[in-house]
Amino acid sequence: MIRRLIASLMVSASIFVGALPFMRFPELKLKDDFVPASFDAYEVTLADGSTVNMMLSGDRVIFDSSENRSFDITLTKCKSLRVVRNFTGAGGLFDIEFASSMNEGELYYITLSYEAFGRTITNGNNIIFRDGDELYFWKTSNYKYNVGTCSELMTDKLSLQECLEPQNDVECDDPVLIGYSERICDGAEDDWEKVYRIYTYIAHGMAYDSVESDASSGTYQDSAVDVLRDGKSICEGFANTFTALCRAQGIPAAVEFGMGFSDYEEMTERDVSKEKYADHAWAAVYLGGKWHFVDPTYDMSKTYYGDGNIESGQDLMLYYLLPLESFSNDHMILDADTRHGIPSSGSCGDHATYEITRDGVCTISGYGKIKMPEGVNGFNKVVFADDCKVDTIGKHCFDDCDLITSVILPDSVRVIEGFAFNTCEDLEYVYIPEGCAQIGEQAFCYCDELSYVRIPDSVTWIGPWAFDDCPRLYISVSSEHSDFAKRYDTKPMYIETR
Repeated sequence: MIRRLIASLMVSASIFVGALPFMRFPELKLKDDFVPASFDAYEVTLADGSTVNMMLSGDRVIFDSSENRSFDITLTKCKSLRVVRNFTGAGGLFDIEFASSMNEGELYYITLSYEAFGRTITNGNNIIFRDGDELYFWKTSNYKYNVGTCSELMTDKLSLQECLEPQNDVECDDPVLIGYSERICDGAEDDWEKVYRIYTYIAHGMAYDSVESDASSGTYQDSAVDVLRDGKSICEGFANTFTALCRAQGIPAAVEFGMGFSDYEEMTERDVSKEKYADHAWAAVYLGGKWHFVDPTYDMSKTYYGDGNIESGQDLMLYYLLPLESFSNDHMILDADTRHGIPSSGSCGDHATYEITRDGVCTISGYGKIKMPEGVNGFNKVVFADDCKVDTIGKHCFDDCDLITSVILPDSVRVIEGFAFNTCEDLEYVYIPEGCAQIGEQAFCYCDELSYVRIPDSVTWIGPWAFDDCPRLYISVSSEHSDFAKRYDTKPMYIETR
């Protein structure tokens, strides 16, 4: 479960756009280190499925709409959120001169407002800057990384079918959830309207649980059915609920995890090279033959402060159906919660290798200490080769590998280092062999589905919070470790002392 949530949500203008790379720009260095993106155009997908190609040409922005409709367009400074100018555009093709309203060395949002499903929807997150008389889309450090991680969102028939099936906390086959989904989507004309209704039901009908986001305990239940019944949650719960409600309607969707940037300083200055870990969750949905990103948490209009106190704000649709280009401005995608694997292989230690197959099996061979490479966690099963002599499961080795349900460690393992299986949310069982001597700090922390573990007598040290926030866990330990959970926020369900 994700504990480090976005502290303050951006309520600035932002828009959903589609992916369409064009010509590359040179790596220009401006006074504030803003550089152009590798594209000068992309496609904006509107809530009803129509599109707008947004293109930069000199000092102008060109809008090419698939339908003849009107737009209110706003230019806003990203840092101060001060609106600079308002424009009106109409028709299938029009252009607007923006450069004269912009300062060099500053980032600006372009937002579009339009009518769909009986309401005005405002979308943004298109970020541009000016260099001389030329306009450029801003190059975010996330985009290139996200291109790789998005390969997990496949579009073949088998992969899309997987994104219609139930998973842990995404109970799309539950009668209660199906009932909610049918009521929410009753009378909708097509899948575009169904997804719109599901999103607004969550983002505008539920409340962000600030009490839970500030709590230290990790026992929060964020399954889709629980969230629907409670009416409030944090980011992962909203992502689970959106995904489950879409799947119940036969619309492929998936939960995604990564890093969210909550304000201008984080968006422009956060150094992700030293801290790539999941602190946020959202979802992706497959409509019109491609994947789009949605973040209901960033559009949440209500906040729960405890004791029945709910405060309401503006109903936003700023993070709805975004494409990779604009979504990457303030999101880094680490992985999607999909069961299939992306075939790959490589080194996972000085003397060890891994191979991941399409069915999501990760086979580890070799000996010594292992650590899966950063970002390689798209697999649902870990298998150690027969001749494998791994002795150390390295720090953060399988951190946030959400889909693993059981692990049988080889008899050669002597050390499980800190955070080795941290936040493996589907992990139900792990076999720790006799001969293992150490289990590190938070090694199995936040494994909230973990149900049984036997700590062998050979273990001489259990690190702090090694099994904290595992509320379903039945754990068996020797008498010398009887107080290992003394300082836990959430102790295991039952501790057997031998």
